Amino acid sequence: MNFGFKQTVKYLAPPCLIDLARRLKMIVRRERPEWECIPEGWARMQVDSNIKGWNVGSVLEAYKAKWPAFVRQLEGTAPLGTSPESHTLQQNDLALHNTMMVYAYALTLASWQKASITMLDWGGGIGHYYLISKTLLPGLEIDYHSKDMPVFIEHGRRLFPQAHFYADESCLTQRYDFVLASTSLHYSQDWSVVLARLAKATAGYILITQLPIVYQSRSFVFVQRPYRYGYNTEYLGWCLNRAEFLDRAQAAELELVREFLIGHQVPIARAPEPCEYRAFLFRPRTSNVGRN
Repeated sequence: MNFGFKQTVKYLAPPCLIDLARRLKMIVRRERPEWECIPEGWARMQVDSNIKGWNVGSVLEAYKAKWPAFVRQLEGTAPLGTSPESHTLQQNDLALHNTMMVYAYALTLASWQKASITMLDWGGGIGHYYLISKTLLPGLEIDYHSKDMPVFIEHGRRLFPQAHFYADESCLTQRYDFVLASTSLHYSQDWSVVLARLAKATAGYILITQLPIVYQSRSFVFVQRPYRYGYNTEYLGWCLNRAEFLDRAQAAELELVREFLIGHQVPIARAPEPCEYRAFLFRPRTSNVGRN
């Protein structure tokens, strides 16, 4: 047999040693901060094999495992302080509640005096926001389009066969009444290019939400190690300087309608400045939507 070095070690080592190695690896992971500033930026991907990004099966399996609880949390009359990552039935998280209410405001404004809308969910996972939208405005007909990694697409199609799921950017060839980018824009290396393309696909309103923001420092890159959520991966993201973000939005011909506080903060180790999560609702500058 033609084994490589790792395969040879695995083949010869006793099972107890293999199990010990796995446990030590998990201990090392837990000792590292979940969030950490990365001075070298996106170049870190080339030298760190732990950074696999979002297109991994463990994230999908975590979504699937938590889906029944997520569906239950949207039912009834309890506060909507929940998220797709929730592992508890408690719904008292103020930041998550703010996220939901910001989204409800934006969706209502985008659908004002309309019986139906077209919607693009950029980074939509398996369709969480489609279900959220139907919960918030059950009488609204939504032609829902979602773009995300290939690992999520097939499951999303099984959950919502009436919706449209994309693993590529062909969704940007049309325009939508409402565009959503929730916890997604800052995971793009060329985020300003993505923002400009989303702006061109917006006919009505675009909501950029759950965006990590700083005020004094320049935009910087961080790594997140989300092992506690069951995600066997790490990924890079931007913490964006607010002025830079708004300048790029203006360059993309977007007009700010309203800025929102989310109230969520994460402790990014070695960051030049603490960040906070905000949301921004825009409309195209040439649009007459919402004007008298």
